[in-house]
Amino acid sequence: MIFDNKECTWANMKVVVLGKELIGIRGIKYKLSQEKEHLHGAGDEPIGIQRGKRTYEGEIKLLKFEYDILAEAVRSAGGRDLLDLTADIVVTYVKDQKTPPRTDIIKSFQFKEFEKGWEQGAKFMEITLPIVFMGLTQNA
Repeated sequence: MIFDNKECTWANMKVVVLGKELIGIRGIKYKLSQEKEHLHGAGDEPIGIQRGKRTYEGEIKLLKFEYDILAEAVRSAGGRDLLDLTADIVVTYVKDQKTPPRTDIIKSFQFKEFEKGWEQGAKFMEITLPIVFMGLTQNA
């Protein structure tokens, strides 16, 4: 039996928003969290763990040209700016040609804020956009 520990590389990942592959993406993070706390009864040891609300958040780093393309798509659809966008993000990881791709679907995401900025000597603009979303389907 052979075990392969190779990981998917950045070059083998695809991110699609509004049916368009983002070639100007520089990073993506997404996480699911849930409130949890110990349940105490008699004594000083917990007797269980109680669960609360789930939250979904993350961030996308884009080059300015990719930001501009998404912003124009929102304006063309009648929105004011990227804060009016609601869409899915499809992230596909392809390890190699022998292994089936893995796909995560970030459902109904919205940008929370955006900020543009330049610094002296910059050769490109990278924009980090925090996101919230409604659900995550993993390994679809």
